[in-house]
Amino acid sequence: VLDFKTPTGDSSRMLQNLYPHLLGLHGILRWVVLAAAVAAIVVAASGWSGRKPVSAALLRFGIIFVAAMDLEFLVGLILYFGASPITKMAFQNMAAAMKDHEMRFFAVEHTFYMFVAVILAHVGGALSRKGKTDLAKYRAAAICYSLSLLLMLAGIPWWRPLLRIGG
Repeated sequence: VLDFKTPTGDSSRMLQNLYPHLLGLHGILRWVVLAAAVAAIVVAASGWSGRKPVSAALLRFGIIFVAAMDLEFLVGLILYFGASPITKMAFQNMAAAMKDHEMRFFAVEHTFYMFVAVILAHVGGALSRKGKTDLAKYRAAAICYSLSLLLMLAGIPWWRPLLRIGG
């Protein structure tokens, strides 16, 4: 049987030790996701006129964007449920957390915005593959990816460091 506990016997301590690294990774991935979103939107918007057949680029950039979103969301979930001291404090007293801007933002707002953004990215990717016409594929992708990007921009904590390396 594998024992994932740290030598001290406290499994949560391992995540606490990883917190600065996970937060740094989450911050770096943010820029990858934003760049992938912009690229996917540009490719999707290029077929908005309806005169362009679906290209491999639409599917490729959609997959890159959705995969980057999924990886970022996974790291965010690890932070949310295990490593973040902010969400740990918020979960201990949600009533008090709702009165504190930073705790409320990370416990509720950031999580909600990003969850919906991930869903929209996936919907855009699916519609870009399964739309009835080439025009429908491009337009659905452009709309869903753009809405996803807008939600991400609304949900980013812009008051925090824009690039956090090493904690």
